[in-house]
Amino acid sequence: MGNIGDTKGDDWEAMAKIYKQLTVGVSHRPIAVILEKVNALQPFSEATSIHDNGCGPGAIISRIIKEYPVPSSATLTASDFSSHMIDQLKQTKEEETKADPKSAWSRLEVSVQDAMDLNSIPDESRSHVTAGWVYFMTADPMKCLTESYRVLKPNGVLGLSSWKDSQWMTISNNGVTAVRADAKTIEIPREWKSAEAIAEELKKAKFRDIDSVEVHVDMTFDSHDALVELLSEKMPHIKQTTKDWSENEKKQLKQIFGDMIKEASPSEPGRMTGTALVAVGRK
Repeated sequence: MGNIGDTKGDDWEAMAKIYKQLTVGVSHRPIAVILEKVNALQPFSEATSIHDNGCGPGAIISRIIKEYPVPSSATLTASDFSSHMIDQLKQTKEEETKADPKSAWSRLEVSVQDAMDLNSIPDESRSHVTAGWVYFMTADPMKCLTESYRVLKPNGVLGLSSWKDSQWMTISNNGVTAVRADAKTIEIPREWKSAEAIAEELKKAKFRDIDSVEVHVDMTFDSHDALVELLSEKMPHIKQTTKDWSENEKKQLKQIFGDMIKEASPSEPGRMTGTALVAVGRK
């Protein structure tokens, strides 16, 4: 059994180039739910400082800036452990600021940081922290929660997400073990695989006013071959698992992925389903 936390920032270089496009459909509804629930606990219109933790190319912070009336005095920051993801966000910031120099984008500060150690962020300095599909992927998710708690102001709010299950994750795991029975599979920690379990983790980290729900998601793809390429060549944990495999084994894996994808979604373009988990809590 593997841990996504075993990957390093540089392992996400290939993924960073396509991550934004890939996740638009998958993340749209869960992010909406995160932001709706966070806003209900602590309105973004009253924000003093927002941090998007493990921001990737900026899916969540982009939605906050676009959809919510954040005060012009509010501090906006975002960080990720992958410099390649940060490069993507910097590019978006540059484009958005050029289009509208007075937009909130001009105030966004981005940095490379580990979600388990937000060393550049002072204690009790943020009114809002968001984290989309991040903490369960680290080596120590509880450290992420305690760091979020540390940087939040009293009554500040955390909003985050995880996965209960998805067809593409099942295909990834079944594919690698079909080639090598002892291959590492990626398993989401039990504490992060159900709404009830995540709520308990937030409670352990001293959060209150906790709400945790399931959100159905769809992932669409243009072709079977495109998804095979994504799973076998771009996913960091699969690249790490197969780095010492022979070319024949890698070829076999692609064939198996293709067969499984066609069985799950015969038509092109295709669609796969999953269940995201969204949780919020107040300090």
